[in-house]
Amino acid sequence: MQNAWSRIVGLWLVGVLAAAQLAKMSSLAPILRESYGLTLPQTGLLISLLEVGGGLFGFVAGLALGRVGTRRFLLAGLGLLAASGMLEGIAVNAALLFSARAVEGIGYLLVVTAAPTMIAAIASDAQRGTALALWSSFVPVGVAFGSAVTGLALELTSPRIIMLGWALVPAGIVVALLSRKAERAGARPRLELPALSGWVSTLSFGFYTTYICAFSMLLPTFLIERMSVPVSVAAAITGAASLSALAGSAYAARRLHRGLEDMRTVLLLIAASLVASCLLALIVFAPPLARLPGAAILSGAAAMACMVASGIAPPLIFARLPRMAGAETADSPRIATVNGLLTQFGAGGALIGPPLGGLVVTRWGWPALGEAMTLLAFGMLVTGVLAELLGQRTRR
Repeated sequence: MQNAWSRIVGLWLVGVLAAAQLAKMSSLAPILRESYGLTLPQTGLLISLLEVGGGLFGFVAGLALGRVGTRRFLLAGLGLLAASGMLEGIAVNAALLFSARAVEGIGYLLVVTAAPTMIAAIASDAQRGTALALWSSFVPVGVAFGSAVTGLALELTSPRIIMLGWALVPAGIVVALLSRKAERAGARPRLELPALSGWVSTLSFGFYTTYICAFSMLLPTFLIERMSVPVSVAAAITGAASLSALAGSAYAARRLHRGLEDMRTVLLLIAASLVASCLLALIVFAPPLARLPGAAILSGAAAMACMVASGIAPPLIFARLPRMAGAETADSPRIATVNGLLTQFGAGGALIGPPLGGLVVTRWGWPALGEAMTLLAFGMLVTGVLAELLGQRTRR
């Protein structure tokens, strides 16, 4: 059991590293925007391009995973993260920078499709819910880690050196994995599509990533432009806010560990999480807040509380995903395909979230971003309820 958990945590850390590449560009965005002459929507697109691979090919990757093998997927993904990071560091124009970021998105896709599938296979029946709940936190932890490290590094060196430094980490992991003997993987002789409830559940997660990425990825720009805080401070506040989601994830994981099975309780927790996070998001971007003493601190505190509330929902979705997919065993091919589908909708949401948020802010101002998040959260709740109802009908 201990060995299983060490492998599960190791895979989670790889996911954290992959998600840190999202925050890396978010923290560097204000400087890159000036260096390359980017508009705010273009800056948002540069940030979210990490998700382009998943947004376009997530489901295909899930189908291919069973044939290619999870270890090969993981190695290829880490290799692409390393190579694209090096290209970003030497990019001489915006076109090359955007191209390298898109390649980085393919690497990210391979990593985040392979790792949760490996976790589901490694974990026992008793461990699986908690293990997948842990995996669900890789994005906020990665964003917090990436924001903190990049923000601190900006005090010491240039953006180019920072991007090259980030590229060395996945390269080192590839070398370490290649030096170890590969374990024999279980065969996946067939491909199976997930049940309809799995499709709707992953769509619900897509709504979540759209609104949470629009919020967290544009938060540094908001703090710099409206609150007049330094880049390093904005990165630190964003990192702290993203890390705060762990409190919500830990609460959800604790409920799952105690055997949370009731559909109504699950939906009630998700609804409470979404309502609280949206109300707090409205406070973060409220115009009167900017005129108060210590406005940046107040906004940062509200952002942290928003992320705590929002962190409750994802673990519940991830932990119930094998059930929603209709998987009957730990190595069911439906788990691989539903993870690909989850990446498809999740990456699609993360891909459109920041540029969509940028367009909303450009047209209606920062307060409208909180209102847009409320509409997206309502879409998540409706599809979440529908997924649970369909899943219940499938099990019957």
